[in-house]
Amino acid sequence: MDTKESLISTAKQLVKGHQTSHNKIVKLGTKFLSALWSAFHISKRIINDKDYRYLLLLQLVKYKNVHQTTPLTFMNRYPKIFSACQEYFEGKGDLKILSYGCSTGEEVLTLRRYFPTAQIIGADINKRSLETCRKLPVDEKISFIFSTPSEIQKHGKFDAIFCMAVLERKPHDVAAKGITNLSKIYPFEKFEKQIIELDNLLNPNGLLVVHFTQYSLLDTKLASNYQALGNHVQDDYLTPVFDRNSELRRNTNPQKSIFVKLNG
Repeated sequence: MDTKESLISTAKQLVKGHQTSHNKIVKLGTKFLSALWSAFHISKRIINDKDYRYLLLLQLVKYKNVHQTTPLTFMNRYPKIFSACQEYFEGKGDLKILSYGCSTGEEVLTLRRYFPTAQIIGADINKRSLETCRKLPVDEKISFIFSTPSEIQKHGKFDAIFCMAVLERKPHDVAAKGITNLSKIYPFEKFEKQIIELDNLLNPNGLLVVHFTQYSLLDTKLASNYQALGNHVQDDYLTPVFDRNSELRRNTNPQKSIFVKLNG
């Protein structure tokens, strides 16, 4: 560690050490310095990180439509879920699949492995991610679109909709801060509204896969329209989940992930 880093580290420790001071002036001063330091880091990241800058702008301009705020993804991220869906559709051809929140396309490429002949639409609200998607070597039955209800409707209806690690907001921050009510960050009503939109795009007997989410489809007003497929759950989701009142659930069983839309 060089001299500059050492001085910064020492200053941070001093400020942290005085945050619990009984002196109101000292306590107020440390809070001000902490806020100033945080603002400096955010400003620095906005200047230097194009992706972060774009995501921040997206949250400000499209805040009503944005759910998860990170484009993190990788190939074959949820093999058990994908395999269960593949088994459900075994022997059925001409499938039409929506990858809702496709990020940089790895999920779409993964779905092609499981469904070799399906028409697959990848939809995302992040235009920078879509730029990456459209450079991928894909076949003529795969396409990527900007995620708006009207644009997605042009390509529906679908036999399966995959919504993986999308319907949540800053889950790790929520866990780290011990937040017990999510209404100010990501209210249940926003989740439910999105489920209703996806339901309108899905064929009867189709699959709605809502995996890695802070809420449950079974808490929505559409719960009676769906039946969980098997015992496929988000048992490895280690961050908090919440009820329809946006209150933290305590000591609950893992949430189901794959749902069959009932016919009629």
